[in-house]
Amino acid sequence: MAVKNSAKKYGNDSITALKGADRVRKRPGVIFGSDGLEGCEHSFFEILSNSVDEAREGHGNLITVTAYADLSIEVDDRGRGVPLGYNEKEGRWNWDLIYCELYAGGKYDNNDGGAAYEYSLGLNGLGACATQ
Repeated sequence: MAVKNSAKKYGNDSITALKGADRVRKRPGVIFGSDGLEGCEHSFFEILSNSVDEAREGHGNLITVTAYADLSIEVDDRGRGVPLGYNEKEGRWNWDLIYCELYAGGKYDNNDGGAAYEYSLGLNGLGACATQ
């Protein structure tokens, strides 16, 4: 068996860490289980799960899912929405955290009794960021 002689060297500078949304963009299958149709369906389920979480916590009593001719989907839950203001603890705006930072969300701290949600269906801080 012949060994391929590659012009590229594999060494210390070859190692890279994906940051931010590139973790999803370059490897969607890791987050959604597939980079095909099943992964797209799972990404929709993540957003729908946020709506269900809101309803289970008593915020909003209607979830509307609209499928458009261009194959896009809209989920409207009439819940509390995302707090978008400045987050002193994190030193960033919440809109930036929720939509641009993986693993940012209000569904943590369940063990301490401080979470805004008692239960959560979604991936806890991945859905909104990963689908943007």
